[in-house]
Amino acid sequence: MKKIKPNKKVYILCMLFSLIASTLVSAENDPYYIGISMGPAFEQLDETEASQHMVRSSALDFDNSFCFQLRAGYIKNSYLTGEASIEYLFPFEAESEREIVEFDVLHLAFQSKLTYQKTGPIHPYALIGLGLINSQMKVKLKWNNTSIKDSEWGLSAKLGAGVDIYITPNIFSHIELNLTKGLGNVDYIQYPAFVLGGNYRF
Repeated sequence: MKKIKPNKKVYILCMLFSLIASTLVSAENDPYYIGISMGPAFEQLDETEASQHMVRSSALDFDNSFCFQLRAGYIKNSYLTGEASIEYLFPFEAESEREIVEFDVLHLAFQSKLTYQKTGPIHPYALIGLGLINSQMKVKLKWNNTSIKDSEWGLSAKLGAGVDIYITPNIFSHIELNLTKGLGNVDYIQYPAFVLGGNYRF
């Protein structure tokens, strides 16, 4: 196993932003919400690193994936929101003459949303967060019809931007583009995702 070597600048920035948000205690009416979202996740794996790190073969060309998210949030005020999410990515897959390699990803993230307030139902926001990634690797060997499995945990940093669109005061949808970067043991995991979702505020 590799030692965790996170990008310190990115991680410290995420921690500072989350700490600042946590010091604000005022809350909106109906400050809690839950939501669900999904969309494509675009493969930007470090394919050579992933291959050397776990599979020990030549560089691999992975396909894109699809992600599914559950979210829960607390709206502190009109500008800042704290949010937790759990995200699953269906396997990134690559095939060579000797093997089929799959990476699926489970991502647990804690993030802050900075919202730009304007009149009307559309509210743009920026997002920054940190979390944990679990990468599950499965290699299917063609020549003897067997498989190899491995699992790694590591830290993550997340950046994003999107818009919340209010349909009613308690129901809103969101459109978001985000980038997740694995750190340490999972530094070969990186993917942007474009997600659409709905939320209920209570």
